[in-house]
Amino acid sequence: MISKLTASVVKADGKNSLAPMVLKYGIPELVKAAKENGVAVLAITNSHHMAAMWPETEAIADQGLVAFACTSYKPAVAPAGAIKPLFGTNPISFAWPRKNKPPVVYDMATASMAMGEVQVAKREGHKVPIGTGLTKDGKETTDPGEIADGGVLLPFGGYKGSGIAMMVELLAGALVGDNFSYETAEKDTDDGGPPSGGEFILAISPDKLTNSDWDSHSNKFFEKMKSMGEVRLPGERRHKNRLDTGPRNINEELVNKIKSLS
Repeated sequence: MISKLTASVVKADGKNSLAPMVLKYGIPELVKAAKENGVAVLAITNSHHMAAMWPETEAIADQGLVAFACTSYKPAVAPAGAIKPLFGTNPISFAWPRKNKPPVVYDMATASMAMGEVQVAKREGHKVPIGTGLTKDGKETTDPGEIADGGVLLPFGGYKGSGIAMMVELLAGALVGDNFSYETAEKDTDDGGPPSGGEFILAISPDKLTNSDWDSHSNKFFEKMKSMGEVRLPGERRHKNRLDTGPRNINEELVNKIKSLS
C-alpha cells in the first residue's frame, strides 16, 4: 500500500510482500516527489527479500536523481568491541546520475564481507582475510566455515564500519517505523521463511539543488579519478558486462544442485 504522508515523504507498507513488488510501485512515486520538491524519501515497511540495493538506486539515477538506499536484516555482525552479533550486514547503495551515460553506482555491505561471499568461500574451500569474522568463541579466524556456522561477521574498518552499520539500523528501522535487526530476529519464527523488515530510500534532484553545470562538473571529477591509474568507477564493470551478448560461464556444480532441487 503506497501513501504520501507529505509532499516529500512516501510510505510503502509491503504487507509482507516481496521487495521488488513494493519497489515497482514505490519508486515512481518517490521519483515524482523528488522531481517536484527537490528531495524525497521512500520509507518501506513490512517487506522482505531486499537483496542487492543497486537495482533501486540505479533506477532512480536513471531518472536524473541522486539516490541512497539502505536496509537491515537479522543480526550477523558484531559491533566494534563486541563478539556477539547485533547488526545485520546492513548494505548501503549510492547512485549518481550522468546525462547520456550510465550512472555511477555502488552497493556494499557494512560487514567486512557479505555473508553470501563467506558461504561461497566455505563451499569452494577458500580462506577469508583476518578481520572478516570471529568463531563462536569470539576468536579471530580465516576459516569461513567457522564464521558461517555459529560465528559472527565483523564490520569493515572497525569502529568506522560499525558506526555506518548503526546508522543503517536507525534509518531502516526506527526512522521508517520498522524493526532493528535484533527485533527482526526476535519476531522471526525460524520456519525457513524470510524475515520482514524495512528499507530507507532517499532521492535528490541536482537540477533543483544546484546549477545546470552539475553534470559536467561531476564528469570532470570522474575523469580525474580514472586518470590516476587502474581506477574503475563503481558500477562500470556491470554496465560493460551488459553489452556482452556472448556465452556465459556458469558453475556446473551449482547448476546440478539447482536441478536436483527441482
